[in-house]
Amino acid sequence: MATEQEPIVLHPYYPRDAPLSHYVPSTFNVCEAFVTLGSAIAVLMFTSFVLIRKSRHQLTCTDKFVVVWMLVCAGIHIVLEGYFSFNHKNLAGMQTIMADLWREYSHSDSRYLTSDPFTVIMEGITAVFDGSFALVTVYGVLSDSPIRYIAQLVTSLMQLYGNVLYMGINFMEGFRYTNPHPYYFYGYFVLMNAFWIVIPIVLIVDAVKNIYCGMLIAKRAAIVKKAN
Repeated sequence: MATEQEPIVLHPYYPRDAPLSHYVPSTFNVCEAFVTLGSAIAVLMFTSFVLIRKSRHQLTCTDKFVVVWMLVCAGIHIVLEGYFSFNHKNLAGMQTIMADLWREYSHSDSRYLTSDPFTVIMEGITAVFDGSFALVTVYGVLSDSPIRYIAQLVTSLMQLYGNVLYMGINFMEGFRYTNPHPYYFYGYFVLMNAFWIVIPIVLIVDAVKNIYCGMLIAKRAAIVKKAN
C-alpha cells in the first residue's frame, strides 16, 4: 500500500513546515556576520564618545550612557531593521551581509523570513519612529534641551511595548517559531531581546522622575509668581 512521502524540508528553521521555498544558505559564516555587526556597533559607540567629548554641557554618567545607548539603537533600528522592512519578502534568498545576519537571527524567530504581517509592521514602525526618536533623544542630551526626557520616554515606551508584543505573541503560540536549542532560545531570543526590555524600563523610570520634578518646579514657580 502506497504511503505519502513527507515533504522535504530545505531550511533549518522552525516550524519545520515554514514556507521558505526561496531560502538560500548564507555565504558568510556566523563569526564573519557577528564581527561585521560588532564592528558597526563599535563605530556607533566611538561616534557617541566623540559627541560626548564635544558637548558644551556637563554630562552625568547617566547622560553619557543614554547617548551611547540611543545612538546604537538608532543605528540598529534605522539601518538593520529598516533593511528588513524593505526586503522582508526576499530576505531568505538574498546574498548580503545584512540578509545573512537576519537569517542567523531567524533561528530564534522564523517570522523574519516568512513576511509575518505583525513582524513586518512592527519593524517598520520601529525603524521609522523608534530610530527617529532615539536620535532626538541624543540631540536632547547633548544640547541640554527639555525635549530630552520626552523623547527618551517615547523611545523607551515604544521599544518596551513593541518587544513585549513581539515576545508575547511567540510565547502565546508555544514558541513555535523558535529553534528549541538553548543556544538559539536563550542566547538569541531571550538574551538579545532582554536588552530592549530591561534598559527601556530603567530609562522610562528616569524620564518620568525628571518630567515629574520639572513639572513640580514649574507648578511651584507659578504659585509663587501668582502670590506675588
